[in-house]
Amino acid sequence: MSKVAKGLAWGRDVFRALVLDRFHPERKRGAQIAGTVCRSLSFHARSKIRQSDLRDLLPKLSERTVAQVVLPGPSVDLGDVGGQGGYHVLGSIVQSLQPRLVLEFGTYLGVSACAMALNAPSTCRVFTVDLPDEASGTDVPELNALDQSHVAKSRHRVGEAFLRSAIRDRVTQIRADSMSFRAEEQLKDVDLVYVDGGHSLPVVTKDTENAFRVLAPDGTIVWDDYFHLYPDVVAFLDQLADHYLLHGIVGTNYVIYSRRWQPRKC
Repeated sequence: MSKVAKGLAWGRDVFRALVLDRFHPERKRGAQIAGTVCRSLSFHARSKIRQSDLRDLLPKLSERTVAQVVLPGPSVDLGDVGGQGGYHVLGSIVQSLQPRLVLEFGTYLGVSACAMALNAPSTCRVFTVDLPDEASGTDVPELNALDQSHVAKSRHRVGEAFLRSAIRDRVTQIRADSMSFRAEEQLKDVDLVYVDGGHSLPVVTKDTENAFRVLAPDGTIVWDDYFHLYPDVVAFLDQLADHYLLHGIVGTNYVIYSRRWQPRKC
């Protein structure tokens, strides 16, 4: 097959996957995912924060070799907000860091908290922050429309992934509005903070401020959703990158910072 013929065949495949399949009831979801992946890849190819391979980043976090990662099983509802690949990366970071204390902003269905607890030492405690069940998205005006829909979907289901698992005693829920939450009143010297709560500028700013206030001298922060669907997260992290050494992680929408490679500023 000539290069021209291969190019035409490739173009037909892309057009079918991204356009035609959107009108097919059984393939619509796959086409939507394919479109999101394409836009995400395009975004990261041009983003301000440099993408680094996980294999290059882990040695900067510790000398520990990550040989095996534990993932939540297929019966766990991922909530249409991520795939197992992202949780594999998150679990690898936890395996490398071997944290004693983890803080998460944005529990949702509890899959990320579950993934972190599964890969942390048995003595590690995971604290995760989410709105109370009686709260609605409209109660927090700082949330954008997509975040409000996630709040509505997760009411009375917050944390179900770890609550139904054998590691439920390792995870502590903090049911509070993160806009008024002061992490330093409950925690200190946190080894890993995972920021995946509200995606509007006021919320990601407040959650990051909380993260830095309790971060251990060698602590690490991971932010999720650095991609085109969340322009406020992108703008915030791009600005933060002027002051801190941040890395995107190839194949994900994660951005990571660690005091292990950039000590606390005086």
